[in-house]
Amino acid sequence: MKAMFLRHRSTGLLSALAICCVVGVVLPLAAGPINPAVFKDQFEAAAKNAEFVAKVRVVAVTCTATTGEGKSKSADLQLSLQILESQKGPAKKNDVVVVSHKVILPAGPGPGTYGYMAEVRKFPITPGVHGSVALRWDKDARCYTVIAGWVPEANNAAIPTEVGKTYVAGDPVKK
Repeated sequence: MKAMFLRHRSTGLLSALAICCVVGVVLPLAAGPINPAVFKDQFEAAAKNAEFVAKVRVVAVTCTATTGEGKSKSADLQLSLQILESQKGPAKKNDVVVVSHKVILPAGPGPGTYGYMAEVRKFPITPGVHGSVALRWDKDARCYTVIAGWVPEANNAAIPTEVGKTYVAGDPVKK
């Protein structure tokens, strides 16, 4: 009886282990895009400790560098942000602040675009889009650095992915 109990117990453990392995492999493949409300919560938490918080409009986006290939390709962007409403910090309405931000580029259809689609909702990076930003002044680099951001409604405008290219709000949609 004791041997039979051990055999059933070990079979149960193996079954549980097999289920965990299958679920661990299948769930990431079936995962969908992240809910944008998560970024709003992250922004609100970060804004409490930020030196500069504002609602902004992206006036221009310039690609300053690209790195990686395929799914790991990213672009370094320089963003010109027009202040629409300053909530904390030295800038006032209609001032322009320039920040640098690194973005994961889309790597094909479907799941290959999830990282980029999250980036578009996480920080205002596309020309003409409105969003909120939380920034901190970097004394050594003498510029603002990104802490967090949030975009309530993405505009699906393109961003430059070639070094030296600049897209401006109001430009025709690039393909």
